[in-house]
Amino acid sequence: MAERKIFAGARLKRLRQRLGLTQTQMAAAIGVSPSYLNLIERNQRPLTVQVLLKLSAVYGVDVAELSAGDSEEAVEALKEVFADPLLTGELASSTELAEFAEAAPNAARGMARLFEAYRESLERLSDLSHSLAKAGEAGGDDPTGETSARLPLQRVTGYFEEAGPFFPAIEAEAEKIAAELKLRDDPHEALKAHLKARYRVELRILPDHVMPSEQLRYDRHTLRLFISERVPFLERPFLLARQIAFLGHRDLLDRLAVEAGMTEPEAARICRNGVARRLAEAILAPGERLAAAARETGFDLELLSRRLALQPSRIAQRLVALGAGGAHSLPPAFLVTLDGAGAVIARVAGAGFRLPRRAPPCARLPLFDRALSTRPYPAELVLADGGVYRALAFAEEGPLSGPLPPPRRMTILGWRSADIADQLGAPAGVARPVGVTCRLCKRLDCGHRHTPPVAQPSAFHEHVIGASEHELAG
Repeated sequence: MAERKIFAGARLKRLRQRLGLTQTQMAAAIGVSPSYLNLIERNQRPLTVQVLLKLSAVYGVDVAELSAGDSEEAVEALKEVFADPLLTGELASSTELAEFAEAAPNAARGMARLFEAYRESLERLSDLSHSLAKAGEAGGDDPTGETSARLPLQRVTGYFEEAGPFFPAIEAEAEKIAAELKLRDDPHEALKAHLKARYRVELRILPDHVMPSEQLRYDRHTLRLFISERVPFLERPFLLARQIAFLGHRDLLDRLAVEAGMTEPEAARICRNGVARRLAEAILAPGERLAAAARETGFDLELLSRRLALQPSRIAQRLVALGAGGAHSLPPAFLVTLDGAGAVIARVAGAGFRLPRRAPPCARLPLFDRALSTRPYPAELVLADGGVYRALAFAEEGPLSGPLPPPRRMTILGWRSADIADQLGAPAGVARPVGVTCRLCKRLDCGHRHTPPVAQPSAFHEHVIGASEHELAG
């Protein structure tokens, strides 16, 4: 039988560099001359089965890593790129594409991803233009937001808001993973060791000047995961758990994206990211352990954050998810997170607390307090209908971004007072009257009001200014 010949010089060179070896050192270890190894790396000699077996025996290399790489897949992706009418004058030969994919796999993969994003952008623009045309034919300006809902991000966000935060499949998978990893003593080291042992992925923390604009990057060719030193220590275990979700539990991510009805590539990708985020949070804060710790600490988010190595906002997301699913006897809760500009970036309704879908939340919520700090503080909220809620409000700063101040996010986590009052460790403080949003609120004497309620006209008196210029007309 003829010996199979494999030309994989670029892959062999990357392997040698990853091991930190010179050509002379590797050649001596596998029993060939340095000049012959040099010819192999330049694809002037084949990588024979004997050499492959020697590499496997000496360095523990998976033969498939060198003999059956993904260059063929990259070549097919590049062929699709250059088949686009935009590049008809730059048609490359199959040989040229194969050489490019072999010599620079990361660049080839990046080009294919860029082309995929370009095609998806064209599809989004087409969808948007059709929606605008229909709105124009109907004589409206799409006041319901149906046009924006056609965009992938808004569609996925809407799905998660409607589906709720609790997914039994995610909870079950996270419990199994957490039990296997034994995260109690040092979650960061446990996750790091798991990545190395199960997926042969090495973690590197890189200086800010090396990763000035990224928090994380995974290089699947060198099997290295890079995290910027800017990332807070409490956020690093989450990033490791998220990578484990993508590397080892892709079937679950794909299945839930399909069940969500996200069939187009961009929407499916955004949905998978959302599922991976929820799975990573559940791995670090599995339901049974989190519920027991929450009751033990009086729902102290700071203490829970330190104990479970998870940011307070992520702890809050987990408490809302478990409450929504009725798991571990945790009470239902609601949650709102705003960015520095006041835009809603996370919204989970629950416990009967109404949250506006297309309007800003009530400005009386402690989210907007000037003294809001990273230490969660309690507040008692009283709605106009008499509903009383207990809430924890706090701010959170993201990683530094060059010379600019770090981004800031504000979160409020709340429960119906009757469900949680005897479990919270901190007193509620002075009760504050709140509404849902100005359009739906009929409270008087509110200096926070920025628009009149739907059912009543704005006053705008010429000679009287009340708590706000939208003081209700008498």
